[in-house]
Amino acid sequence: MGMTQMNVDEEAATPGRKGNGFYCSPAQLFFVAITVAITITGVGLLCYYAPDRTSECEPVVGSQEPIKQSEEPKPTEKPNPTEKPKPTTVKDVTTKKMPSTPDMPSPSPTSGGDWEGRLSSNIIPKHYTLTLQPYLYEKDIPAGSGKTLFTFDGTVKIEIKCLEATNVIKLHKNAINVTEGTLTVTDIDSSKDVKIKTFTDQVEYQFLVIELETSLEADRSYEISMDYIGDLWDGLAGFYRSSYKNDAGETRFIATTQMQPTDARRALPCFDEPAMKATFNTTIIHPSDLSAITNMNNISTEVLTGDWSGWEKTQFETTPAMSTYLLAFVVSDFTFKSGTTNRNVTFRVWARTERIDTVDYALQAGIRILDFFEDYFNIDYPLPKQDMIAIPDFSAGAMENWGLITYRETALLFDSSENSASNKQRIAVVVSHELAHQWFGNLVTPIWWDDLWLNEGFASYVEYLGVDHIEPTWQMQEQFVVEDLQYVFTLDGLGSSHPIKVPVRTPEEINEIFDSISYSKGAAILRMLNDILTEDVFVKGLTNYLNHFAYSNAESDDLWEYLTAADRGIGDNDVKRIMDTWTLQMGYPVVTCKRSGDTISANQTHFLIDPTSEVEDKYGDLGYTWYVQVSYFDDSSNVRSNRWLNKGPDSFDLLGSNPDWYILNDKQSGYYRVNYDQANWDALKTQLETNSTVFPDENKAALIDDAFNLARAGLLEQVTALSLTTFLKDDLSYIPWEATLTVMSYVQDMFSRYEGYGALEIYMHNLVENLYNSVGWIDSGSHLEQYNRVNALFTACTYKNDDCLIEATALYAQYMTLSNAGNSTNPVSPNLRTLTYCNGIREGGQVEWDFGYNKYTTSDDAAEKSKWLFALGCSQEPWILSRYLELSLDPDEVRSQDAVYVIQYVSDNYVGRALAWDFIRAKWDILRNKYRGFAFRRLLSSVSAHFNTEYDLETLLEFGEGKDFGSVNRAFLQSVEKTKANIKWMDNNAEDVKKWLEEANLSS
Repeated sequence: MGMTQMNVDEEAATPGRKGNGFYCSPAQLFFVAITVAITITGVGLLCYYAPDRTSECEPVVGSQEPIKQSEEPKPTEKPNPTEKPKPTTVKDVTTKKMPSTPDMPSPSPTSGGDWEGRLSSNIIPKHYTLTLQPYLYEKDIPAGSGKTLFTFDGTVKIEIKCLEATNVIKLHKNAINVTEGTLTVTDIDSSKDVKIKTFTDQVEYQFLVIELETSLEADRSYEISMDYIGDLWDGLAGFYRSSYKNDAGETRFIATTQMQPTDARRALPCFDEPAMKATFNTTIIHPSDLSAITNMNNISTEVLTGDWSGWEKTQFETTPAMSTYLLAFVVSDFTFKSGTTNRNVTFRVWARTERIDTVDYALQAGIRILDFFEDYFNIDYPLPKQDMIAIPDFSAGAMENWGLITYRETALLFDSSENSASNKQRIAVVVSHELAHQWFGNLVTPIWWDDLWLNEGFASYVEYLGVDHIEPTWQMQEQFVVEDLQYVFTLDGLGSSHPIKVPVRTPEEINEIFDSISYSKGAAILRMLNDILTEDVFVKGLTNYLNHFAYSNAESDDLWEYLTAADRGIGDNDVKRIMDTWTLQMGYPVVTCKRSGDTISANQTHFLIDPTSEVEDKYGDLGYTWYVQVSYFDDSSNVRSNRWLNKGPDSFDLLGSNPDWYILNDKQSGYYRVNYDQANWDALKTQLETNSTVFPDENKAALIDDAFNLARAGLLEQVTALSLTTFLKDDLSYIPWEATLTVMSYVQDMFSRYEGYGALEIYMHNLVENLYNSVGWIDSGSHLEQYNRVNALFTACTYKNDDCLIEATALYAQYMTLSNAGNSTNPVSPNLRTLTYCNGIREGGQVEWDFGYNKYTTSDDAAEKSKWLFALGCSQEPWILSRYLELSLDPDEVRSQDAVYVIQYVSDNYVGRALAWDFIRAKWDILRNKYRGFAFRRLLSSVSAHFNTEYDLETLLEFGEGKDFGSVNRAFLQSVEKTKANIKWMDNNAEDVKKWLEEANLSS
């Protein structure tokens, strides 16, 4: 549905005029009275919603009180926001048991505006009976059957309810063909067929349109039935095929699915919108030497005979009411390992036989995280089993299909002898993310894709809680700052960003918002809200929300109401009023502080990396002001204080008397940047250099990230930001180092073709030296110590530390010698392989590259293959990189899911950047038609990251002329905007930065 906005219509009625005075009839007087009432109400609503920074209708500026709820009732079917919501089935949660699937009408689809590609609201599905038969091997197809390899047969019967009389049925269908003579529509009560006048494909909207000779009657149930044939293609969407080679070198095939967001219609004709929930009975016919799994447990297996001897028919239990995009089925020769949760949910992890011994960590982690989320939500997992399966070809990282989660192999399989700490963390994080979806997204689903962030933002936040529960030493909640928050800050600081909740219609528009705004910003604002409300209130509201909307659909405002109710009598915050400023407009504020004595004056403005950039205005805004809970502390006290910055300026007193420094945004819990007056920046720098341990690691990272990005925006001197990094010579903590390396990589990109690069190289060489010497090459220590070691060694080698390069190239040479002698031992520790492989290839030539490519093609470990995929892009030989780019388009050499990464890795290499850019321009049509997903949308951003000249901008704009970028359109616009900002940064900062670096090098 479109973004909900408050529109106040004010009409001025001019009464009739007679002579020199006014004459009003009784009817006109009544009209005037009504108009006045509407005007008064409108003004009140404007006071409530309008973004005027100085409005007297706002809460008192600078008040420490919570944002209070409006006392004005809203004309809505939802509970009055001044009263506690009264769920029809749950008041206060006292049990963890989930109610059974209620017999309740599905929500009607939301308005699609003027777009005709939305389903109508007059028909809703209630139940699907689905039978599928995929053909994966020629040997299994009976002679004379007429069946074709890599296709599938389907039969679907859809029970529908007619809500309003109509003679037209529209449902979705894409790339499947209905078998002639099989389409019927039947009145369930009378068992009589309804005669079909015509049925046609409306290709533009991917509709199957069935026109009937007589109308369906309201409040009656009907069944649509048809047989159809589909293509079991290799496009990583819908019902598709994947493959792998077993130990015998045989190519084995898998039939698997990826339905989200709009590809269930490739597997079966269906009502393919998230609000159109229904139950499913699935039957899969498959060869007896293959297994079939789907969302629910199998209940029977029938062995077929005759022509179909060697085949089986497996039937599965009925699912709860769910959206079509959560439907999943896999036919394979995989095996599994299993366990049970504390509440006896069967938990299985599937993989190809050759890799089944690498599922143990995911199995153990999955069971423990599922138990954790049951306790966290106070709601039992609603299905009898949970399967997770590693698919060799998969476009995303994973997909949360209810009861059958599909993964890339790199996101599920872990071998402690071969894989790194980062591989292990990725598996834990992705497993946690997908299991969180089983409640937030699956049990309760957004009505339409404009609320995608409710799914992805929430899972991206609580994934950290799940991993923190099972791996408490990993400091996951501290890592959030550098893994998600600071990354999305950069994208959301662009004028071409978009609100979290954004109107979308077409499949391409829907795919476009599967981005970091929906995921990482969504997570960041929920983390902020948890901090505002407190954990107990936040979780109570979530539990009540999930219980009330179980097996149904909801939208953002529903969540806000339940969180507001949970906070009543505690903080009394009006959650909707606060959160609308964060979800209905793009971007975020920078809070600028000035100190006078012990008083701080604070103001907020919309932060833009390029303040002169045009802000995308098609989504509307709330004046680009926000309700900001400012947390702060100073050197006189470790006690944190909170203050509301209510969409305007504020002033407050520091906690102590005449403190040396103060800091806002404790642990960077709020989604905003902070800028200080120069005196406080200087005081903070002094404190960092004197004793940085007084600051939480998150705040050290925040100071670095804020300062460098404020400098990019021209709000702070770049040399002030650079001067904050000097404390890292003595501070060896992972979190601030990670933040520093991220912001310095921008300077590195900008200087890669600039004369100041030599000074940067010397400075970074010196800055990382203590960390490098401290961590060494012995791969031991805690999880974050291992992370820190990788950062230190990679940075040292990048900036030409001789000892680092000698060690890395020696290790690579040793590996080559052992391997060439027939010894399969890899002398390189798993954590150090990526940096060793990269530097071995960078410092070597064709022989070293060919060795690496051979290892890539022969490795059976997906994580190891990913390391080689990256390292092969490190070559300094242009002809080798050109060859590598060409190989990326050959699926026999590089899996389709990985091809765009090859281009990205080559573009990350200074030698390969121009090559990658030329390759993209030359092969764009091929790339555009063949690939999809997150990586493809990030490709343009990656290749253009270093663009910082007018010529670069010109070539980028020329490339975009006349092109329909589809779901990549926003990525292109952001690339243009970032290029313009880069040009300005070079004009305004390059010389000053070079000079500062040279002076710092002289004094070191």
